[in-house]
Amino acid sequence: MRTTLYTAFLALLAAGAMPAGTISLTGGDALVAFNGTDFTITIGESCTGGTCIYGGSQPLGTGTLAWQFQTPNNESLTWSDYPEDLSGPTGGTFSASDGVDSFTATYTFSTWGDDGTADAKGYDGVDLNGTITVTSVALAGGSDPNESAFESFFSLPGTTSYSFTLDVGNCTAGSGNKYVACISISLPDPSAQFLTLGLTPETTTPEPGTLALMAAGLLFIQGARRRRMDSR
Repeated sequence: MRTTLYTAFLALLAAGAMPAGTISLTGGDALVAFNGTDFTITIGESCTGGTCIYGGSQPLGTGTLAWQFQTPNNESLTWSDYPEDLSGPTGGTFSASDGVDSFTATYTFSTWGDDGTADAKGYDGVDLNGTITVTSVALAGGSDPNESAFESFFSLPGTTSYSFTLDVGNCTAGSGNKYVACISISLPDPSAQFLTLGLTPETTTPEPGTLALMAAGLLFIQGARRRRMDSR
């Protein structure tokens, strides 16, 4: 009986897993390069030392948050026109840090889509969607006055992955930097400007309804124990 009750209680805890609210990262200044001929996308056009870096920084609490995608410069995303799939790179990493606290992760892309936001010439931007999987978290502890801001912002500890949308637009190409469609089979190599990066953490924060069920489960277990003890 006891095993059955605890199994049911653990099931209630598992049912509480839910995505938290979307985190908005800003301050990006790197470019995304689309190549219509080869069906490839390079995340970051600044590629030195064997890697391509794409990231930005923004205020966070009393410090500054820096975030970035890092990809080997011989690995590009490949895209398909229909369905709107993305694949690769296999060696990409993501990191975020306020100079003291940090987390590192791997990332994969899955799909792309029209973001519905037109630029000055009427071309829509592009959403690049994927998953960030956390591999390590480093928190300084109570001596760091900015740790609570970092933890709260990224829903840490407890988050093991984030679904993300990298929104880019205002694509230009050629010597005159003419506005063009970001993704097009016929265009040579347009470059997209960063718009936003949204992360949705997958956490184990119980929903209000689940909390009530959990409380009821605890009371039921406690009552069952008491009845067994009283009957001895």
